[in-house]
Amino acid sequence: MHPPMWQRLAWYACGALVLSLLPVLKYSELWSSLARPQKLSLLLVVAAFGAACLLSLLVDRVASWRSAGLTLIRSFAVLSLFLIAAAALSISLPRYLLIPLVMAIAVVVPLAVSPIGLQRLPVVAGAVVAIGLAAYSLNHVHASAGAEQVTRDAYFTTAFYPLKATIREGWIPEPATRGGGMSLLGDRVLLATGDGHLYVIDAPAERGGFKVTELPTLVPLNREEFAKAFGGSARQPKRSRDWHEEGAPKVQTWRFRVADVVTAVDGDNVRIFASHHYWNAQNECVAVRVSELTVPLRNLEQSISSGQWSTLYETTPCVPLKGPNRKRGKNPFKGEEVGGEMLLLEANKLLLTLGDQGFSGIESSQAFSQDTATDYGKTLLIDLVTHERTIFTLGHRNPQGIAQGRDGKLWLTEHGPQGGDELNLLQEHANFGWPNVTYGTEYGATAWPLSAAQNSHADYRQPTTAWVPSIGASDLAVLGDKMFPIWAGNLLVGSLSSRSLYRLAVAEDRVVVQEPIALNKRVREILQLTDGRLLIWSDDAALTTLEPSAGQDGATLFATQCLGCHAVVDGQSHRIGPDLLGVVGRRIGQVQGFDEYSPAMRAQSGAWDAAKLDKFLQQPQAGVPGTSMAFPGIADAEHRQAIIQYLRNPPDAEQRDH
Repeated sequence: MHPPMWQRLAWYACGALVLSLLPVLKYSELWSSLARPQKLSLLLVVAAFGAACLLSLLVDRVASWRSAGLTLIRSFAVLSLFLIAAAALSISLPRYLLIPLVMAIAVVVPLAVSPIGLQRLPVVAGAVVAIGLAAYSLNHVHASAGAEQVTRDAYFTTAFYPLKATIREGWIPEPATRGGGMSLLGDRVLLATGDGHLYVIDAPAERGGFKVTELPTLVPLNREEFAKAFGGSARQPKRSRDWHEEGAPKVQTWRFRVADVVTAVDGDNVRIFASHHYWNAQNECVAVRVSELTVPLRNLEQSISSGQWSTLYETTPCVPLKGPNRKRGKNPFKGEEVGGEMLLLEANKLLLTLGDQGFSGIESSQAFSQDTATDYGKTLLIDLVTHERTIFTLGHRNPQGIAQGRDGKLWLTEHGPQGGDELNLLQEHANFGWPNVTYGTEYGATAWPLSAAQNSHADYRQPTTAWVPSIGASDLAVLGDKMFPIWAGNLLVGSLSSRSLYRLAVAEDRVVVQEPIALNKRVREILQLTDGRLLIWSDDAALTTLEPSAGQDGATLFATQCLGCHAVVDGQSHRIGPDLLGVVGRRIGQVQGFDEYSPAMRAQSGAWDAAKLDKFLQQPQAGVPGTSMAFPGIADAEHRQAIIQYLRNPPDAEQRDH
């Protein structure tokens, strides 16, 4: 019995369609919006399934159970080859793709050449799709309930340091909304998530000692009460369209969040401060609170359960969501413009940043940032003893990061509108101009309607630097001299939209270097640990530690050990020593255009190989007695091998120049 071609193609198309839709269902994004690693994983899965189908089309001519069995064996052989290729190319195949791929190859491809595939194609095809979607749904629900803990490494090349990133995903349950903050707690870290959960993180340098402990208390924000008041959800949406302000005006209740957390150890106790939204049900308005909790530091995991939160400060006015004084537009609640970053200063002072909550004078009758009767669009100095507040600076849109350098200078990052994200050097009583001036423009427009002089900060404090287009500037850290001594004093700025870190070198209060470090993470918080490593909290609930890699990077080792005398360009760009491009396999003491070899080097016979290079690099005078190379050698065998490997396969000239 010969199976009709159209029926077999229908089977294969059905399986390929289900596989192709899995990333769309999981991430609620169209294929074009998926990240590159996700696209590569999907491409490999579809290619493996397609190869198994093509092989069956070419080989199987008769529909029988014997053909189905042979097809099953061949299909798994094809799958094995693709899995080997994935490992060789370092392409990750997550479970939500791998399991359906195995099911498709085990069921769809063999059934297409079986008797049942001919007789009951519509019924079986529908059953396959239903089973696949049900399995996906169950797997997705299970993953949401308790994600698998994954730890993986990634490496990045930067100026002066090759970086090793240890990325931990699934260690923190997915929060209901974005936001949150981190603060040092001695040698440990306190993390508050956007939905108010608190965790203590032990992050020793030893890989196996990493530990996350949830604390038995919550930041006192009334998220569920707020969501219920407007018939919305306290959990951020999964579908992309729900993030956007479309359709009839509505309150996007899931933007209600914790903005930051800071700690102060005072003897045997620790004071925890959390900034967050608070829904005033009686007056139907939203404020920003700083809540405080003081508990014994010893046995924090147990003692904190009996602690009582109190309100240190609450903003005025309470922002209405209804009535003539509300913000107009599609969404009267701009919870993402909360600001809320905090910094503890000396003399019992807390510096709090506040966004303008969307009240810029365009969709509202008030421009909060320039109104000294309101707290919003300001940085406030709060006395921790008297609870009194004073305005420190004004004219801000949405400050997302604040840090103090060792010289006492205060740095702040904030979001602009469409473009115009800023880094600002704070000075008391300074006015940074929002919403009257900005280097950005209104969304969807080419100008900012409230600015008398476009592209100007005239009459207001200038930013130290501004980003156009916006990078979605988030948290800010001033680097100390531990672990990254060359970067000491540099600023590290997080980015939400470009999913990166930006290292900024500042001289004479101006940015002279900007170096992006592409983490592919929406960076929310940055913290330098006591040993100098960096800890990153990102919106995918991942914890990433950054540190210099162990020095095994051949390019970096060559640059620090050899580049002063040797180039690796084209074999003829000589310096004090010869150009080393192609040195492995080249005759010793001979290269075109270089005549400065010592007699001892010219007297050597043979060609450079790995063994000879290793001996020479370890101790040049022992490898070639009498050489003019004034270099003591490299004692570390792994470092020598890394340099030799680099000399075997250096980057080509086009890569170096561009």
